[in-house]
Amino acid sequence: MDLNAVPLSLDEFNRFKLGDEKVFKKIFDFYRPLMYHKVRRVCSSDLDVEEITQEIFVQLFLKRDSIPSKEAIFPFLFLVAKRMAITLFRKELSRQKYQVSQLTAWDELSDELEQKIAHKDLDKILQTIVSNLPPQQQLVFNKSKIDEMSYAEISEEIGISKNTVRNHLVAACQFVRLKLDSLLLIFFLIKNIF
Repeated sequence: MDLNAVPLSLDEFNRFKLGDEKVFKKIFDFYRPLMYHKVRRVCSSDLDVEEITQEIFVQLFLKRDSIPSKEAIFPFLFLVAKRMAITLFRKELSRQKYQVSQLTAWDELSDELEQKIAHKDLDKILQTIVSNLPPQQQLVFNKSKIDEMSYAEISEEIGISKNTVRNHLVAACQFVRLKLDSLLLIFFLIKNIF
């Protein structure tokens, strides 16, 4: 196929520049398979190939006044096809970057959610362990570790000496630590067995 030899007479080319639809259809029918094939080489989606090919000819019709001769039709079509393929490629890259960023954001959100769930689970385990303490140790432990009160504040609030607060807290912490250590050991064994 001689690309510069679109079968147009000078009269037909002039009618094309004036917007004659029959002549435009003749040009379209002549160049469409070639443009479709060129676009197909850089684009995998049939829908995108069809849309770009159509848009190439829309641009040809809209810019027909700027085409100086029938020999300039193919270079014009080729240039428009090239630009549109590059634009499509850039859009695809942007889409892929967006998808990657969304996946990354999702992973971060997922990690954050996992951490919140793990924190809640650990809180429940700690509450269960603390609930097994004697009432006075439980009260002192919660006021010290949860409410972040000092020995003096706890002593004043519940009416016992600072030394008694310290003794209750030491005993409670030992009990909680012992229970957590045994849970960690069980968890470690289960994880390594399975």
